[in-house]
Amino acid sequence: MRRVQKKSSASKAAATAEVKAAEKKEAAKTAEKKTAAAKAAEKAEETKAAVKAAEAKAEEKAEEKKEAVKAEVSKVGTAVKKAAEDVKATTEATVKKAEKKAATVRKAAHKAVSPDEYAAVQYAGKDIQVSGLFDQVKKDWTEKFGRKAADLKKINLYINTDDNTAYYVVNDEVKGQIAL
Repeated sequence: MRRVQKKSSASKAAATAEVKAAEKKEAAKTAEKKTAAAKAAEKAEETKAAVKAAEAKAEEKAEEKKEAVKAEVSKVGTAVKKAAEDVKATTEATVKKAEKKAATVRKAAHKAVSPDEYAAVQYAGKDIQVSGLFDQVKKDWTEKFGRKAADLKKINLYINTDDNTAYYVVNDEVKGQIAL
């Protein structure tokens, strides 16, 4: 029986050794798992830090691009304003030239409508130019009546040699007379 007891104590010792070995293996596996978990957590933290750095870098690049775009837009806006000013100046110059040409054409048309005319009334040894009488009526219109020459549209002139007077009606409203 002793042998059996020895075997049983040897088997107990072997079983205890096996249990201890299994516990050591289990502790080693647990330590490895903890180490692996710690490494994974550390890697996750590194990844988070890398992601944050990449986001910051991307944000910085986006801000730089945004500023570059703003600068480009500002340049384009300035160029457009300058072009608009140039167009305006060119347009104004063209309008002035056209107005000058129109005035020249109007003068030429006026001259074409009014050919050189000469009319005179002779009586009692006197020679009275009709154009001089029209000039006197125009002078009266502006000086005597205080009107604008541009408002003068129509002149009716009546020469009465018996009275030695020329009578006129301007624009069918203003009447006057000129001594011959």
